[in-house]
Amino acid sequence: MTPEMLEQMKKQWEAMGLDPKQMMEYMSNALEMQNNMQAQISKTFEDNPVMKNLMNLADDKAPEGDVLNFFDDAPELKPDTDLNIEEQKAVACAANLSYFYSLYLNTLETYMPTEDLLEGLDNAWGITDRKSLIDTVDWLAVAGHRSYFKLIWNLLKTTPKPEWRKAISDLEVQTLTMEDMEADRIHPYAENILEIYPLLLTKGFFSTMKDPNVLAWDLERAINLCRYGFDLQLITREEALERIVAYAKSMFTTYDSWRSLSEGFLVGCGMWSGSPELLSDRLEHHEALLTHEKSPWKTMDW
Repeated sequence: MTPEMLEQMKKQWEAMGLDPKQMMEYMSNALEMQNNMQAQISKTFEDNPVMKNLMNLADDKAPEGDVLNFFDDAPELKPDTDLNIEEQKAVACAANLSYFYSLYLNTLETYMPTEDLLEGLDNAWGITDRKSLIDTVDWLAVAGHRSYFKLIWNLLKTTPKPEWRKAISDLEVQTLTMEDMEADRIHPYAENILEIYPLLLTKGFFSTMKDPNVLAWDLERAINLCRYGFDLQLITREEALERIVAYAKSMFTTYDSWRSLSEGFLVGCGMWSGSPELLSDRLEHHEALLTHEKSPWKTMDW
């Protein structure tokens, strides 16, 4: 502001009955506060790599660091992972989930905030301690949602369409006496399968797997729960890796490629959610994992 403009402003203040000296003090304090705020914001951006990357993007500069560039849809691999090849390959069997949650695809640690892990496990799984974690992981490994899928799929493929509704109701009654089965899941899961089947069909699913196996839907989640459990010190590193490697071996025996594993996961996901929108997002991740040059599914042989 020029001296002439400042003098004109003082005259205007006087004409309004205001004290020019006091008004100058107010203006000086306001400018000082503004400068302090700008300095604090600049320091925050400099100290925060993510914010710094955003500033670089605004200045048309290349973002710094691979992990912090969250505009890059590349699967994240930690260069200095402490897992051996077998363990890395086992963790990669759950890449559908790890990629969805923006986790490293080749580490045991997830690097998620502890509070987020605790809240997520409690809200989504009812897991609050070691016992509930082990019980849940064991259920996924032994029974899981594939038990429901097998019953429903066999019913739908062998029953004429006009009789589906009655057959599903009969199946619901039958499951009332089955151990580890919740009868009230039968109807919604059957409806979900019918809802997502056309979408998956257009994506080339079922061309080689006439009877889909959704084991991957259960075991990918079991692998991720083991990672979360290790992060929260509910299970040891040795326990987590032993389980993860065992679950991966089951998938290597069941499927013949990364693609078929991923398809099994997505069919199970569709049965569980019944949401074409969610499934469409997961299908994009499916294609990225199968084609991106940084994906472990491209760098590791099945």
